[in-house]
Amino acid sequence: MIRLGGSEKYNAVIIGGSVGALVAATYLARAKARVAVFEASEHFGGEARTIEFAPGFRGSPASHMAFALDGRAVRELRLQAHGLAFAQDNMKLVALGRGGKHVVLPGGSFRGRAALAANGGSDGLAYTAFHNEVTRLAKLMRPLWDGTLAGPAAPNAAEALVFAIRRLRLEDRDAERIEELSRQSAAAFLDRWFENGVLKAAIALDVFPSGLSPQEPGSALALIWRYAQESAGPQGAVSQMRGGAGVLTGALVSAAREAGVELHSKRVSTIVVEKRTAIGVTLADGEMIAADAVLSSLDARETLLHLVPPGSGGLGMRARLPPASPTACAQVLLALVSPPPFAGVDTDDLAGRIAVLDRGEVADEAKGAALTGRLPREIALEVTVPTMADLTLAPAGSHVLSAIVPYLPASLEGGWMGAHELLRRRVLGTLESFAPGLKDRVLGSRVFTPDHAVTRWDGGASLFASPVARLLASYEARIRTPIGGLYLCGRAAEPADAISGRAGRIAAGLVPIRAGEGALA
Repeated sequence: MIRLGGSEKYNAVIIGGSVGALVAATYLARAKARVAVFEASEHFGGEARTIEFAPGFRGSPASHMAFALDGRAVRELRLQAHGLAFAQDNMKLVALGRGGKHVVLPGGSFRGRAALAANGGSDGLAYTAFHNEVTRLAKLMRPLWDGTLAGPAAPNAAEALVFAIRRLRLEDRDAERIEELSRQSAAAFLDRWFENGVLKAAIALDVFPSGLSPQEPGSALALIWRYAQESAGPQGAVSQMRGGAGVLTGALVSAAREAGVELHSKRVSTIVVEKRTAIGVTLADGEMIAADAVLSSLDARETLLHLVPPGSGGLGMRARLPPASPTACAQVLLALVSPPPFAGVDTDDLAGRIAVLDRGEVADEAKGAALTGRLPREIALEVTVPTMADLTLAPAGSHVLSAIVPYLPASLEGGWMGAHELLRRRVLGTLESFAPGLKDRVLGSRVFTPDHAVTRWDGGASLFASPVARLLASYEARIRTPIGGLYLCGRAAEPADAISGRAGRIAAGLVPIRAGEGALA
């Protein structure tokens, strides 16, 4: 038996210090388990960070908004008592259009209807029906997406859909609707409701965390998944953490330490496997740590291909893993001397989440280019100006602009190292076309490309061959691995790429705790 300095082994060892890892660790420790988290860097929280990217200016790489944060974990771990706070709990959606023909969509069906009605056309009347339908379908699917509905793994999306519909006990009409959405594109779905192309493009951009473009089959289901989420607000709301995403990490670290979790800045080099069961880990310095269970907040490929010894999972385990995603996201943070001058956008609306694309086809064309390893000719942007609601992120009067760039190649022709400035110019040029004079207000910037060490931008490789199969799988199917006693608890175990923590909470509940009463309730 592997021993740590002659002491008793841990009930659970967790690899990586991400949000999911910290959530899992805290739940396990509160169940009287002995838990250690090993993070390769000095910084815990993984993708949930707040950094100073220019003197006096702070931003959050990869996580400028929260839309899927697990409300149950926030409540049960008392994260707000540990410092988590929100600057906004229901952000507007601002869709930029050429010639100042913007669309501003407040939260809620009736407020949205009134805002669209002011623009003329039939979209105002359609919005209430649309909102009611998507939120109704989202509520039907929530037991699958909040982890209360268990189920086995399925080999493909079709099998996963059958299992999901059966377990959800949907009426025939709703089952047919979900089946249709699992094959339909978000673009086609929105075409049935709205006329305004700018509005449709902005709503459809919400599907990018799934890895699908709005034109791809199944992306309509990804849109329903977005409406099933809630983060410090009503269903489908998007929120902004006060102080940036690093505040979430600070709250989780505080809660974990209070519960008795051991946090170590050490790299795990190998997962020790005997008889296809994980029994501990080996650290980079050669130290061996024994554990009843091992949880990894890394993605499936990193965990099973790089940390598990070859052959430990049986013949064919590696061949069954899907390839890494060819697409990813990037981000550009800008330090501005004043608010961004988006023409025709009211100052109050700058606090919303801003969709910068005036054609729905931009996202699909960008993904097509990314699949061939090229930068797209046009880029889509999801933009926030967090300082409009949180003055702590920049000097007085100054502002931070954060632009997420989805649908980029994970591996660029010639490499990303030399493309930082090219991407920065491309983002600035796109923003300048809607905000003339923006370039003259930039005091500093920071570019994070898909190969940047701060974070992973594609959510990591999951155990599923397609984004739709991943959406339809149960949490248990995404968390369990072919290795006994080895669980995934990070973003790759979520239905889509999001800072959630839900996979960590549910993974903790699947781990047998020998020191206590068994698995967590």
